[in-house]
Amino acid sequence: MKARDWITLTASVRHGQTVLVLGSEIPDVANSPHGPLGALRLQLAQELTEEKEIVTGTTLAAVAQQYEDAIGAQHLRASAERFYAASSPAPSETYKALAALPFHLILTSCQDDTLAQCLTAQSKRPVVHRYHLRADRRDNPEVEIPRSPEAPLIFHLFGHAAEPASLVLTENDILDFLIAIASERPPLPNSLVHALQRPGQNFLFVGFGIKQWYLRLLLKVLLRALSLDRTGSAIAAEPLGDLSAADREQTVLFYERGTKIEVADSDVGSFVAELTQRVNAAGGYTGRTAVGPSPRVFISYASQDKETAMRLFQALQSAKLQPWLDRERLQPGDLWNRRIEEEIAASDFTIVLQTPALARKIDGYVNKEIGLARDRGTQVRGGLYLIVLSTDDLPEVDRIPELKEIQQGQLRRDHVEEDAAKVASLIMREYQRRRR
Repeated sequence: MKARDWITLTASVRHGQTVLVLGSEIPDVANSPHGPLGALRLQLAQELTEEKEIVTGTTLAAVAQQYEDAIGAQHLRASAERFYAASSPAPSETYKALAALPFHLILTSCQDDTLAQCLTAQSKRPVVHRYHLRADRRDNPEVEIPRSPEAPLIFHLFGHAAEPASLVLTENDILDFLIAIASERPPLPNSLVHALQRPGQNFLFVGFGIKQWYLRLLLKVLLRALSLDRTGSAIAAEPLGDLSAADREQTVLFYERGTKIEVADSDVGSFVAELTQRVNAAGGYTGRTAVGPSPRVFISYASQDKETAMRLFQALQSAKLQPWLDRERLQPGDLWNRRIEEEIAASDFTIVLQTPALARKIDGYVNKEIGLARDRGTQVRGGLYLIVLSTDDLPEVDRIPELKEIQQGQLRRDHVEEDAAKVASLIMREYQRRRR
């Protein structure tokens, strides 16, 4: 890996600005060549052989699909449940080293509690949640985002062993998972998505098996569906030495195209050991709470003002807030009404960009947004919620009567960044007051 990438990653980890995305393609058990899903694959393959089936797959997804087709879905999940219940692994050094690093937030495709046990052994207090592909929104509740690596959040993307119905095992399961994440049916917890989208945050993909087709797709889908490719940089540490030169080049290009992923061609254990050494040599964790919450700000604007709204969005991002703008965050296929309502409901503040274009709006979606924001303001406990920023080209006589009693500010078209900084300061003061 390039020297500047090591410097950036080390600083990011030290300051609590790195999300660990842990895959299943690294050994979780000491002296074992297999990751947890690899060991499950071997058990399923053995059971298929005992049923006189010829095992043709080489991945867990392929073997699990053959198992489900030949024996049945219920038997597959029962077998997985038995496997995890019988497992009591001695964790590998790589798992121990990852648990010792100061990660606040960990996404994992693993399904057992090995990492949680390693964190507990480090005197940390991990909080465990899972995504349930086959459940609805109510069974995928909001999660509290940690403010310290001493109590990190582990979020199991492929379900959790304690709940066999949530497990993603077969090739069909994986396709269903990718569709569910992209279409938000069911959605990931809103609080988790906002935490992942925090400006300036970096991602470290470890043991993600980027040579496997479905994990390649999973990486891309997560980055694109959650807009993570716009928030910061990402590094994927994977050994590529057993690929041909042509395949290696194509694998690296697959991740570099359209994303900010840098592929570190390295043995995972060696990579984690070097990262640990660099973090410790630089002084270790700084004690900052970078992954902790910051204000979510919904920006409501008339479509004619999209350029000004975008400048406001970028300025608020630079001020370490979490702004939401439909042009940036809505994905193809989103249910517009539902997504806007959800974002306003989850916001800490709403900014209305009051301009001549907005004043001419008699009936449009932005009018509905303002109504929703006014309702949301009544639910926020005391203080400031709805902020109206009037541009300097809006005559006093044209200002919207319904907004006159709302907190007012100015946004000069030629000084958007300067005025936005003042608004960001106001928002942060109010946000900190609420949290006392």
